[in-house]
Amino acid sequence: MPVSEDAIGREGVVTVRVDESHSAASYGNPGLAALATPALVGLMERAAMEALDGLIQPGERTVGSVVQVEHQAPTPVGAEVEVRATIDAVDGPKVWFTTTATDRSGRIAAGRHARFVVDDERFQNRLRSAVVGS
Repeated sequence: MPVSEDAIGREGVVTVRVDESHSAASYGNPGLAALATPALVGLMERAAMEALDGLIQPGERTVGSVVQVEHQAPTPVGAEVEVRATIDAVDGPKVWFTTTATDRSGRIAAGRHARFVVDDERFQNRLRSAVVGS
């Protein structure tokens, strides 16, 4: 069942203290103790899922499909980062978000993200058949 257009404007927020697991060093860039772009993308997806909390029907889940991010400034390990995802469009099962990330020095990233609402059982079956078919 699609998300209602009434959800437009709803926000999800994730706040974390950047640790080594979020660092560029842990993503293969040795010696760089700053928030890695892939970790930032993961936080943006989590914020989008927070925005959808309570809107998804039992037996459904969402999966990410589009990520467009401009990572504009570094955030050091140990600093706090706040990531916000705001629902800005609903197109059937596809939900679009505007995403931003800030730390104490201001905005560090901005972008767009889309998630699809899918039937969980069907998706899990498809996933299992993809693994078996390998």
